Amino acid sequence: MNQKHGAQTVETIMGKKYIKSGAVGSTTLEEIQWLTKTLVNASAAWKATGWGYISDISKMSPVTPDISAELVNLHKALETSNCKAMAFVVGSSIFTDAQAKSHQKQSKAGIQEGHFKTEAEAIAWLDTIVK
Repeated sequence: MNQKHGAQTVETIMGKKYIKSGAVGSTTLEEIQWLTKTLVNASAAWKATGWGYISDISKMSPVTPDISAELVNLHKALETSNCKAMAFVVGSSIFTDAQAKSHQKQSKAGIQEGHFKTEAEAIAWLDTIVK
């Protein structure tokens, strides 16, 4: 599965129970709402066993407060969908990385969270959690 909507892209990682999203530049509130719905729908087959989420935010611009609030809702929705772990690919994006950590903390979602420079590091970490 590969889907694109505005700045957002979503794809499944072949041979794994992982979904990856990414954004380049600025994203909108409507795009985050689409992302949440798409992730929940795409992960439905893995709800009983759990799954992993990779969010590549390395090329994403920092978000506004209204989008931050929607990203907190995204974290909550992923917890409800039995996401076991969220791996953020941050590259060298310090501010966007800090925002992602804040969204997880505000959501109070019980999802393991890791922050990595590369997708390969994120996948290796998820491999230790999602079976």
